[in-house]
Amino acid sequence: MRARALFLVAPLLLLSLPAAAGDDNAPQKAPAPAKPKDPKAKDDKKPAAESELATEVIVLHATNSGKGIDSRIGNMPELKKPPFSSYDSYELLSKTRLPLSKDDKTMNLPNGRVLKTKLLEVMPDKEHLRISASINQPRGKTFLPLLEVKAKVGQSFIVAGQSYRRGILVLVFRVVK
Repeated sequence: MRARALFLVAPLLLLSLPAAAGDDNAPQKAPAPAKPKDPKAKDDKKPAAESELATEVIVLHATNSGKGIDSRIGNMPELKKPPFSSYDSYELLSKTRLPLSKDDKTMNLPNGRVLKTKLLEVMPDKEHLRISASINQPRGKTFLPLLEVKAKVGQSFIVAGQSYRRGILVLVFRVVK
């Protein structure tokens, strides 16, 4: 039986990952003397909000193989509700952190397609942002030409439906700091 392509974007409220701790054993440098800032000078650094953000991409393989939900996935109740409950097995294939920036960031998917993400805008509250994602087949047809999402840090959304090994791929995106 051939799986019908699903295009699903479902908001999920999941816990954010804690920020990584710095190296406390690193030698400390004396702070440089403060220089007055020239208001005309151009700041080459990216805004702090942009440089701290990343998209966590969790790639799942959904099938009806009777194996249940992989314990490495953790608590994701949405997999037990329609339309995701039409599959009885979910395996964690990968978990990748892509830095969010105004430049395209890419990731190869298990089915040979390429995921591309990009930061479009950080909202004034610094907790909401607009991101885009697309999934392309190299030298082939586009599966997901362009998806734009307004997301809150810690909020997840799902894109599913690409055929893969007698099932489908389920991509869970979450914006993290």
